[in-house]
Amino acid sequence: EYAKDIIKQTGKNIFIFLSNGYQIYFWNYPYENPRLVKAFFPKSDLDKLKWLNENKIPLVNFEISSEILNREKPIECAKRTLEHLNKGHRKALIVMATGTGKTRVSMAIIDVLKKYKWVKKVLFISDRKTLRKQAFSKGYKKYFPSESKEIIFSGKIDKEKNLYATTIQTLQECYQDISPAYFDLIISDEAHRSIYNKWKDIFTYYDCIQIGLTAT
Repeated sequence: EYAKDIIKQTGKNIFIFLSNGYQIYFWNYPYENPRLVKAFFPKSDLDKLKWLNENKIPLVNFEISSEILNREKPIECAKRTLEHLNKGHRKALIVMATGTGKTRVSMAIIDVLKKYKWVKKVLFISDRKTLRKQAFSKGYKKYFPSESKEIIFSGKIDKEKNLYATTIQTLQECYQDISPAYFDLIISDEAHRSIYNKWKDIFTYYDCIQIGLTAT
């Protein structure tokens, strides 16, 4: 009621944090339901969320880029995932056999989400340096040449970038140095590895859309 009174007085929607000193809930009112988060968000992330709230376009009648995907199965996979997100879900798992184009599917999803103003900051996580390099060079560089991008090698990241790639091992060492709301989308390659508690803590820390890729 306190928040509604402020909205009535100012004519503007506001973000709501609820806390008992031990747990924190974030309420992106009136767009989403309250959800448990790991920490309060800095003003820079709230400004970004405000911009996304005001500019987001529903994922209806979108087109999958033929430059990224040109085969029926991967196109269908990308479409189903985007339709799933449009229903309000924030997590998805894509299961595709090895070599059938999981990375390209993820790039097609990023392409639509960025065009429709759902995300600004994207992180691609892999468990090996070769996969990290593949996502960065054959994914980001090829399909998003004009976007600012970098590989995260440590906890220090350039906040002026929009596309990031890293390994789960690097992120394990520094993930708590980054705001829980900094990334709008995290794509995790070989996502079945996140079942181990060592990695699971990373994915419960970040508050964003999360898409897992696996062949297992």
